[in-house]
Amino acid sequence: MLRFIDELNGLTDADERAREIRSKIRHLKKKEHSIVNRNEIRRLYEDLDKCLLKPDYICVIMANKKDYLRACKGFKINGVEYSRLVGTNGGVKNKTIVFVSSLLVDELRRRIDNGRNPETKLIPAKFEAYRALTCSGSTPVSLPKGIAVVNDCITKFNEDVIYIDDEDSDEPKMTIKKNTEIELNESDGYGLILPSLAKRWSEELKLDYVASGFNTRFPFEKGMVFPFDFVEFADKVANKYIIKDAWGNDVDIRNVEMILTTSMVKLWDSYESCESYIENSLSNNYTFSVTKVAPNELENERDLNYQFIQSYNLNETQINELIKPTIDEIKDVLSGDYRKAILFLKGSYMTAEDARGLNNDYVKAMMIDKQMFNDQFVREKIYKMIKQKINDAKIGVVKVHGNYSILCGDPYSLCQSIFGMKVTGLLKAGEIYNQYWDSDGTDEVVCFRAPMTCHNNIVKRRIARGEDIRHWYQYIKTCTLLNSWDTTCDSLNGADKDGDIIFITNNSVLINNYKPTKSIMCIQRKGTKVIPTEKNLIEANLNSFGDDIGKTTNYITSMFDVRSQFSPNSEEYQILDYRIKCGQLFQQNAIDRAKGIISKPMPKYWYNYHECLTSEEIPEEKRELYLRIVADKKPYFMTYIYPTLKKEYTTFNKKAQERCIREFCIRFDNLSSLSENTLTDNERAFIYNYNKYLPVGNHPCVMNQICRNFENEFNNSILKYCSCGDFNSEILKSDCEYSQSRYEKIKKLYNEHSDEMRRFKIKAARERTDGYVRSATKSALQKEFTRKCLAISSSEDEIANIAVDLCYHSNKTKQFAWDIASNIFIRNLLEKNNYIVNIPVKSNDGDITYCGEKYKLISVDIRKDDAIESNNH
Repeated sequence: MLRFIDELNGLTDADERAREIRSKIRHLKKKEHSIVNRNEIRRLYEDLDKCLLKPDYICVIMANKKDYLRACKGFKINGVEYSRLVGTNGGVKNKTIVFVSSLLVDELRRRIDNGRNPETKLIPAKFEAYRALTCSGSTPVSLPKGIAVVNDCITKFNEDVIYIDDEDSDEPKMTIKKNTEIELNESDGYGLILPSLAKRWSEELKLDYVASGFNTRFPFEKGMVFPFDFVEFADKVANKYIIKDAWGNDVDIRNVEMILTTSMVKLWDSYESCESYIENSLSNNYTFSVTKVAPNELENERDLNYQFIQSYNLNETQINELIKPTIDEIKDVLSGDYRKAILFLKGSYMTAEDARGLNNDYVKAMMIDKQMFNDQFVREKIYKMIKQKINDAKIGVVKVHGNYSILCGDPYSLCQSIFGMKVTGLLKAGEIYNQYWDSDGTDEVVCFRAPMTCHNNIVKRRIARGEDIRHWYQYIKTCTLLNSWDTTCDSLNGADKDGDIIFITNNSVLINNYKPTKSIMCIQRKGTKVIPTEKNLIEANLNSFGDDIGKTTNYITSMFDVRSQFSPNSEEYQILDYRIKCGQLFQQNAIDRAKGIISKPMPKYWYNYHECLTSEEIPEEKRELYLRIVADKKPYFMTYIYPTLKKEYTTFNKKAQERCIREFCIRFDNLSSLSENTLTDNERAFIYNYNKYLPVGNHPCVMNQICRNFENEFNNSILKYCSCGDFNSEILKSDCEYSQSRYEKIKKLYNEHSDEMRRFKIKAARERTDGYVRSATKSALQKEFTRKCLAISSSEDEIANIAVDLCYHSNKTKQFAWDIASNIFIRNLLEKNNYIVNIPVKSNDGDITYCGEKYKLISVDIRKDDAIESNNH
């Protein structure tokens, strides 16, 4: 969309121009201060603003639906009149809509339509999502030399499944369907490219490896393409080169570099042929673009989250085994060894090659000069990271041997379908293939995909192996291939292959305590197709405002907490287990409502006590039972997710403790641990009311247990970490001198900046501002402040020295100095340490023990290619 706008405005070199301006600014900042340089830098920044600002494109956040309807009538900002363009999938959930200049809107809408048949009936919400693909952040790549659009690969098989339907009742009906026929769209969201095209695109994207998959954009097109030699398949397997495309036309596969499926090209049937689709796209100046690529390597370790863990039934021993690696890591870094702090902050899989690609931050500074470990600022940063690590662990962010990867189907099955052959695939039911896990020697893994509702959303799969598999999938190195013969996608809460990611681990606790389950399949509803108008699209946006998926997920988590207090054989447990499974349907319903499909929400009496108390839908003989199992409180561990809940719990608990001591001369913790027959009636009543009005669920669910374990282990043990030895901040400075006048001006600016940052942090915490927005706003404030500093002094060295003297010779925060001068600090430290960076790497004869592994320091001269063992201990 932005490329279209630049083109319509006659801007063809905006990116190149911006790069040139930034280069000139960097060059001037390295020179000594002068008024001429200072004025030139100010002018260049003004030019950069003009170059980067796109006033024709804005995103407007709506306070309410009424405001949106008013905005759609048109409005002006700085004299520019705006009209509605589109609501993106992510945007509408946050009530954010894209508007563009009214002068351009007609042409942009015409280009979005891309010559499609305007009489084709479509579901408005889906059509809006397809239109919004033009607003995906993407990088242009060369057009493939030949594109074919083919029908999706459909497979059929039989399997036992759980079917949930809420059509005829308020409470869904759940039935087990034995040996039912399942129809699977094996190629849902993915296609194929030749390995040669994957290599060309990787070079164009300036990757230093050939990517295993690309998420692509073209008109009304979205999905992954994976490198697979389908011409070799034609030679050796199909023994023919002619295939039928989606329109029934013959295509010679030797003239094709890319195969797209009809699930990728959303409006393929709005065109007469593939040629018509491509001709329209090129005439409207579309470029084939890539939004993301598969990584070069998969990680060895990643963190779980509470959704992956909460359905497990783990005892204390199993919980301790699961969280032990995370506890050991935290204890290791608390030892006070700066080398272990580096491993904690930068990861335990560094190599000598990583030395040249490190960010210029305080961690790199510590790797250059170990004196930095005595910097109070550095020590406090590490302390905050440890504290955050502990708080994250309390909500299930614990590390395991595992990784995330992009989902793919079985391309062999797709090719068999394309060439009209019987579909068998290379992978059997119950198998997946991933080169990492094949090489790792792992036989079985468990797989997860968020958002999750219940244990049925976890799948255990075997790792497929074989020479045929390794040969045909040699180019797909970091993605996970699913077989064509089971309900893995349904189990993974409706996953498809258009870029969805899956988490895989062979953690023994999670594998050994996995309970075999049947896939849940929910009733599928379809929206009404119409010839969409602007009014239909606006209405579709309004129906999508808000995000009920998160609320539904939280209700389910609360049910796990309530369920944990009952025996598995009890009626309460069985009803809650049923409701948790139904959560998958209600998550789907929330998604359907955003697509304009009428569906039912979760019954309120499942999670609202007052509704449960008064609802006429509940039979009287069931009311008392339902009141015992209403999931109206978030579990205790979520106090570390929601700050307001934490404050509410802390205040309630403090008052209850004070009252307990006042009335019974004993702390509540001790009172509640006494045996029932020793309590007085008043004491029993106090305990009952405490539990009734406690603002959180405090039952023994696995996540509450994990949370309490980390609290008991670390709550009082990390404060001493902030203490450190003497530190001489002069090592950060250069020989550059500065005037007192400029020092005072920057000091004043610093005080203003600090006040602004403090106000922003308070507001962000109060409003629970999204992490991306918080980071982007902070970065914008820092950049603006740096520009104001350069308006006072054009010399980076001078500003850096002022920053050191301003921050390190007072009690002021040092973050300011590192925000504006980290590059200069790193340069100065490198010059004073012979350009040596010390990297801790794995070694059997290492003298550093961290998380059960041995490491040693190697010294890397970043001006050379050699690395030697360091004596800098």
